This record gives sequence, C-alpha cells and structure tokens, in this order.
Amino acid sequence: MMEEQSNNEDGIEVENDTSPMSMSTGQSQVSQKKRKRNDEDKIMIALDKLFEESGKRMQAVTDAIVKGNEDRSDIAKELKKMGLSVIDQIEALKIILDKPQNISVFMSLDDEVRKVYVDNLLAGTARGST
Repeated sequence: MMEEQSNNEDGIEVENDTSPMSMSTGQSQVSQKKRKRNDEDKIMIALDKLFEESGKRMQAVTDAIVKGNEDRSDIAKELKKMGLSVIDQIEALKIILDKPQNISVFMSLDDEVRKVYVDNLLAGTARGST
C-alpha cells in the first residue's frame, strides 16, 4: 500500500491512505448506500401503490354494500300499480331484487311489458331469472 504522510498545522505527521484499494472501498461503500437508498425508495413507492389500491377496493366494496341496501320502494310501487296480490308483490319484489339484472330489466320495460315480465317471474318462466 502506498501511504503518504503530510504535515498539519501543528507539525504532526498524519497518515493519509490514498491507495487505490482504499479509494475503491470508499466508492464501493457509497455505491452500496445509494443502492440501499434506491431499494428503500422502490419499497416505499410499492407500499404507496398498495395502500392506494387497497383504499380503492375498500371504497368499491363499501359502495356495493350501500347500493345493495338501496331503497327500492320505486319497484314496490310499480308492482302495487300492477294490481298484484300482496303476496305476489312481495314475492316479485324478492325475485327482482335478488339479481341486479332483474332490476335493470324491470326498470327498462314499459308498463304493459313489465306486467308480463313479472307474471313470468312469478311463474318461474322468465329466462335468466331465479
């Protein structure tokens, strides 16, 4: 190893290690620190994305639960207007609310066609129902 000696202000000799080995060791340590910091940054970014995605999914679940408990008295009123018996109104409402596709079909039909649709639901003959 090559070692240089230098004089400081007090006249004391101080050894400076300027060998290529010590220089590369120092550079290696700096590189390792940068790599470690880089890896930590990547982990933090990944965790941020994970938490953000988890939050979105929790919101979607919450929205689905709230929508599932949505007041559908509008459908009940439509069934009542059809002149169905109370028992048939309740049964039809349960069948319609059981599947989101039934709600969509029911709400998109004209009054006369709705009546046929509900009669078919109650008879168990509506395709894709029950």
